[in-house]
Amino acid sequence: MLKNYLLVAIRSLLRDKFYSSINILGLALGITCSLLIMIYISDELSYDRMHSKADRIYRINEFMEDESGGERSSSLPFPVGPTLATEYPSIVETQVRLFDYQSPTLMVENKKTNKAFNERRMFFADSTFFDVFDFELIKGDKNTALDGPNDLLITETMAKKYFGNEDPIGKILRFQNERDLIVKGILADTPHNTHFQFDFIGSMGSVRQGFGGRLPRTWYWNPCWTYLVLKEGATASNLESLFPDFIVKFFPDFMQGDVVLKLQALTDIHLTSDLEFEIQPNSSENNVYVFSIIGVLILFIACFNYMNLSTAKSAKRSKEVGIRKTLGSKKRYLVSQFLLESIVITGIAVLVSLILFWLILPSFNAFTEKSIGFAMLLQPKILLGLLGVVMFIGIGAGIYPAFILSSFSITKGLKGTQKGSSSRLRQTLVIIQFSISIIMIIGTSVAVNQLDFLRQSDTGFDKEQILYISAQRTPMVQRYEAFKKEITRHTDIQNVTGVVDALGARHQGDNFRFEGMERSTLFSVFWPMHDFFETFGLNVVQGRAFKKNILSDDTAAVVINQAMCRRMNWREDEAIGKSCEYNNRQGKVIGVVEDFNFASKHRNIEPLVIQPRNDPRNFNFLVKYVAVKMNTKNIKETLAFVEGKWNEFAPGWPFDYFFLEDELNTLYKDEDKLSKVASLFSGLAIVVACLGLFALASFTAEQRKKEIAVRKVLGSTVPQVVLLLSKDFTKLITIAFVIACPLAYLSIDSWLDNFAFRISMNPLIFVLAGVCTLGIALITISLQSYKAASANPSTVLKYE
Repeated sequence: MLKNYLLVAIRSLLRDKFYSSINILGLALGITCSLLIMIYISDELSYDRMHSKADRIYRINEFMEDESGGERSSSLPFPVGPTLATEYPSIVETQVRLFDYQSPTLMVENKKTNKAFNERRMFFADSTFFDVFDFELIKGDKNTALDGPNDLLITETMAKKYFGNEDPIGKILRFQNERDLIVKGILADTPHNTHFQFDFIGSMGSVRQGFGGRLPRTWYWNPCWTYLVLKEGATASNLESLFPDFIVKFFPDFMQGDVVLKLQALTDIHLTSDLEFEIQPNSSENNVYVFSIIGVLILFIACFNYMNLSTAKSAKRSKEVGIRKTLGSKKRYLVSQFLLESIVITGIAVLVSLILFWLILPSFNAFTEKSIGFAMLLQPKILLGLLGVVMFIGIGAGIYPAFILSSFSITKGLKGTQKGSSSRLRQTLVIIQFSISIIMIIGTSVAVNQLDFLRQSDTGFDKEQILYISAQRTPMVQRYEAFKKEITRHTDIQNVTGVVDALGARHQGDNFRFEGMERSTLFSVFWPMHDFFETFGLNVVQGRAFKKNILSDDTAAVVINQAMCRRMNWREDEAIGKSCEYNNRQGKVIGVVEDFNFASKHRNIEPLVIQPRNDPRNFNFLVKYVAVKMNTKNIKETLAFVEGKWNEFAPGWPFDYFFLEDELNTLYKDEDKLSKVASLFSGLAIVVACLGLFALASFTAEQRKKEIAVRKVLGSTVPQVVLLLSKDFTKLITIAFVIACPLAYLSIDSWLDNFAFRISMNPLIFVLAGVCTLGIALITISLQSYKAASANPSTVLKYE
């Protein structure tokens, strides 16, 4: 019986090649979109799950917040991890710290081959690194690889980069021109699905040497990412309940009441963590939800296509049903027959979708910045998902047409007078399809506009043509002033300053007690050198900026922003001269700067203290970059000039740079990815919906061909006939637009509330989405309508 069902199903497909092709192509596109989204989500959910103890590994985060801001830090002071392990041995199995000198780059050099590079992915870790993480060590001993001072592990890629085909074990790499590190092992390249990528792991003993034989003991400075492994049976809540007493016992008095420690599961970091000082930008859980919804909606659109076409052409199969019933076929057998046809169509669509998936995957990887292989489809959960898709579409989309067809009357079927299913269902499905498509188009348009707003709206400071040069722990310590003087002689260079970080992207925190405050509080702080305000075009609205000829500015002056004035309930003019205390020093406010976005626009502008660090020795630690403001049409030439001068003043040190505008754009990487992927799938949703509409219009024209012929004989023109056939579909799309607009507004407005700085939704976006959708649909319909309207009436009516 199954063989007979299959033969009938295949014959049915071959008999209606056009409609079968539309069904298969529509389903294939829908399944391809869902597959791409499925593997994207699967990859996002796989982060950090390769470790055997992943379910017991937690990162400790430190929060110091009040109503006006503060710090939400992913890193901790040096002593926290080891002290927790010592204090609570029944709960904490082990701990590991990662440290990168808070430097954007660290120089590594092979003196023998004269290969020197600034490396961005270099960390120093405790010897317990492999007790926590299961990263693969290809050569070397995990038990001893990080035990001694100056021990170093490098990845395979770095081994080839610095040593070529030589065996690097036991060889020397020079670190920051300060000391030699010995290669003790080779690591496999870091998997892409981990929340921190590394090329080098040095021993914490090397750091200890750099700090005079012991690690920093301060409980205030928080430069270490700290991970704990909890013992079997221990819970995060058990340990977190002990944190308040731990803070009281070990943290300094001035931090009591402000600092809060929280555990974050390792496997949650990639999708849920958006703290300050993250090792690298994380993704967003919201994106996973949005992409999941998009995938399901596109599948629904493809299913609706199938249901629409199957029920629309049901009358054509009425005689087949009548004959089968006459010969004794029962309803359940007919239902099985038509469901099998649906599953066969879905199976063929899956095969086509796998080919499309294979063709599209490289572009999709480039689009989403992933490195997903085709082999990922062979994972059990993906295969089960694919099987689920086949069954869901095959049965879910086929069940209604199967029951419609199997319920036909025998006599009406044999006479050929059996009508198809009600057109009301088909109209409802068309409305739902295009409502979904319009919502996706509106959502994509708003996401793109919001991204443009985040990138292009005024930040309150100059960000264009500002060159950042990595300078921490370089010869700039001794030669900054001479370097600055030399490059500012170039006519296309306006200003030069030193800064702690990328303005608008990152900053630091420090405790201040301003006049009128009972105790010190952690505030955001930015440390620049002279000419900072001029370089970035910041507007001082009261008082003045720092001056070179006023020596007290270097140690006893701060500039605050307008948000700080609001926080302290000061008028801007009365803020000038207010005293403040920090690091056991006394200072005063000498200026108020206009508010600017010193952090991402996801956050409101919080109180900020700008504190000078003019001594070039600060390049050893606090000042990380030389910022160069250029004003030129020939960036390459000016950049080459700066590089030449760098090589002159810092010989042997790589010239490592970026432009501030590019760095700020990376803050909105999630929104960029969301808008790109949403744009792609919104376009595909319209294509799938229009495929169904094209086939439905074709079927409608076929059904009404005699009516059209009679109308033409009676004098109707081709445009009139096209309008007649298009009118009903236009009504449906108009209804879809009316339904989509409020749904789109509510969902998108909720998404925009995640941003402190957001666009207001322009009604024009909704109108354009509706007009575009209607225009595309009308073009699709008109192609078939014109063909039907242009047919010769005599050909259609010759047998009447």
